[in-house]
Amino acid sequence: MIRLEEVSKRYADKIAVDRLTLEVGAGETCVLIGPSGCGKTSTLRMINRLIEPSSGHILIDGRDTATLNPERLRQSIGYAIQNVGLFPHMTVGDNIAVVPNLLHWERGRIEGRVDELLNMVGLEPGDYRRKYPSALSGGEAQRVGVARALAADPPILLMDEPFGAVDPLTRERLQGQFVDIQHTVKKTIIFVTHDLDEAIRLGDRIAIMESGRLVQYDSPETILAAPANRFVRDFVGTDRALKRLSRLSVAGIVRPAPSVSLDTPVRKVRETLDEQRSVWVVDEAGCLVGWLDRDLALLDKPVREVMTKVRAESVSITRQATMREALSRMLGQGFHNLPVIDDKKRLIGEVTLGDIEAATSEVKA
Repeated sequence: MIRLEEVSKRYADKIAVDRLTLEVGAGETCVLIGPSGCGKTSTLRMINRLIEPSSGHILIDGRDTATLNPERLRQSIGYAIQNVGLFPHMTVGDNIAVVPNLLHWERGRIEGRVDELLNMVGLEPGDYRRKYPSALSGGEAQRVGVARALAADPPILLMDEPFGAVDPLTRERLQGQFVDIQHTVKKTIIFVTHDLDEAIRLGDRIAIMESGRLVQYDSPETILAAPANRFVRDFVGTDRALKRLSRLSVAGIVRPAPSVSLDTPVRKVRETLDEQRSVWVVDEAGCLVGWLDRDLALLDKPVREVMTKVRAESVSITRQATMREALSRMLGQGFHNLPVIDDKKRLIGEVTLGDIEAATSEVKA
């Protein structure tokens, strides 16, 4: 789908990209990563001709992009960046519709596409279509940016650190959503990041760059198992087995979670805790609101008075989380198990430290 042949970008006193050759197959996600100034973003910007190569060729479906009209080329490629770049004077719906409007789509088709994409990125169209960017959180704005990049259904998507400006928890949720969306739309994606864990989680192949040159281009598994040289080995780090857990979703190890409601009788709680050290507490909608340990359950008081209250998103993970994220959360909070919630904060299960340790042993083997 995309092929770079001996592509270089030179400035007066600097070589930003040096004879880069790589190929990205249709439906693949290629992640460009390396130290600051290694040529990642310059490579991305040459693909849609925001800057021109000094030498070499970039081909899309066998056609040299130098022979194509730059504006039409860009309209056929989705582009998402770190700071989103939403137009502040336009609503969310109008922001998403920018390229379809340039392509003169019919109004009904545009409106249907906007709603489809808002649903895809987890934003209710009726709630978000008429909002302005100033009313969005950082994570919501990033999702709108991804929706805008997908608006005209381009076969290629270029993403320049699209999740880099949000907090770690929002970032991991956006990454999980990205994986789900890619499974659905199967775009050819080139994704720039400085975060190795993100690269391992999202990429089908990773291109590690240094000083404008390609050092290694392989699957995440190969890069972690067989670094090409000392630079890659140092860049990847010594905890390669743990990093490989970023390729494994917790979805396969989610188990039923013991839970009680706010109004569960104390006697019933004690029965539940006969085999458990603690139990999760949910409200009438099934949403996680806290937990109760064995000692507190011995008190003759209602659950709602003795439980430990929590914000669900601060202690839980989703099914899209990786085992690496789950382990990090457990170690940070001192938990031996984590609740798993859906996008409405409803408790759907839990993940235990023992299951992650078993998975770690399998990876090392």
